[in-house]
Amino acid sequence: MIDVISLGAGKQSTFMLINALEGRFGKKPDYAIFSDTGCEPEYVYDYVKWLKHYLKRRFDFDITIVSSGDLMKDTLDFINGKRKRVGNMPFRLSGNGGIIMRQCTNDYKIVPLRKKLQEIRQGQKVRLWIGISLDEMERMKASNVKYIENYYPLVQEQITIDHIRYWFVKQKIREPGKSACLTCPFHSDRYWSVFKKQFPEEFEKACLFDDKIRQYPGLQRECFLSKHLMPLREINFDMQPSLFPELLEECEGLCGL
Repeated sequence: MIDVISLGAGKQSTFMLINALEGRFGKKPDYAIFSDTGCEPEYVYDYVKWLKHYLKRRFDFDITIVSSGDLMKDTLDFINGKRKRVGNMPFRLSGNGGIIMRQCTNDYKIVPLRKKLQEIRQGQKVRLWIGISLDEMERMKASNVKYIENYYPLVQEQITIDHIRYWFVKQKIREPGKSACLTCPFHSDRYWSVFKKQFPEEFEKACLFDDKIRQYPGLQRECFLSKHLMPLREINFDMQPSLFPELLEECEGLCGL
């Protein structure tokens, strides 16, 4: 069996990777794979670059990066008739605020990851480490393919997100920001509020993308990134309370860890 960490470059998976390489979980990963959707915020790419250097210098360990393309560009090409298909993002629909079927996680996260796993496993089973902390244990799932065994060491060790934040401060290791696509419709209002203030240029990119998804092929209703069914640039996020100040609301699976 080979051990592979699914690296999202967020707090949980980064903590898990560094501690695994230090031997905290009794076994060490053979690989860490980052599935690049092509539309992460720039601070995520900057952190991945830093982390690659840090792990190489400290552990002589390399991060493997895989990709199925640029999700934002592919979506716009689909809208403009330049491609026949794209993995749908879970856009919100005008009227009742329903969500279109999400395919982006599978097509841009899971598919490139599993393609790489098939390449490296050489007939062996894969123990896939997933960085879900104890406070998010409801997101745990069993693998739906026989050659992969999902492994949740943070839940097993009862490690919470607060513990992880404290660890980064105590160890004086650079802490990652939230890892999630720039245009993910599951961002909370608190996330958008902070992101708008700290990264205005990238927020404008998200707004421009939001403006262009209204008439999505095959749908009769308009699409929006926000659950408020308003253009992103017109929403006062500070006036919208959220029970999830930092998590992706309603999100589950391999994104944002």
